[in-house]
Amino acid sequence: MSTVLNNANGKMATSYIFDKLYGTKQFTAGAELQLPRKVPMRVEPKSYFANERTYLSWMGMAITLGGVSSALVGFAGDDSDDSTDRLISKRTIDVITCIYSPLAILIMCYALFTYEWRSKFMRTKQIGFFDDKVGPITVAGLVFMTLLVIFTVALVDYLF
Repeated sequence: MSTVLNNANGKMATSYIFDKLYGTKQFTAGAELQLPRKVPMRVEPKSYFANERTYLSWMGMAITLGGVSSALVGFAGDDSDDSTDRLISKRTIDVITCIYSPLAILIMCYALFTYEWRSKFMRTKQIGFFDDKVGPITVAGLVFMTLLVIFTVALVDYLF
């Protein structure tokens, strides 16, 4: 089992992937030119506040998506009233809700993971790069695909 989890360098595979994604001296271009520090790294207080501000921004986006999902369910009404003057059906609203709710939960989990990861780096005063190159692009792609699916489902429901 340990041979599956360890790579050729003897590091855990998850640690290897984490280092590859978020950058260390081994994987980040130009980092090998950094001289070793004799004094522990000083983390400015504004870095902690910036981390919290970023976390709250991501959480605000997730709560907005979750709120839209909940509002759609609340304003959808019942299927018992046979009003055909609606633009989209109750089934389409349910599909939209089933897409938005997990996306909001996923964004909340991403925000918490990123906040904890950066906080750990700052607490331990590790030398490294705090930027996340993969996460925001992935979340933006997921939001775009979600909106595209919702638009397609609503258009098909409206036309047919």
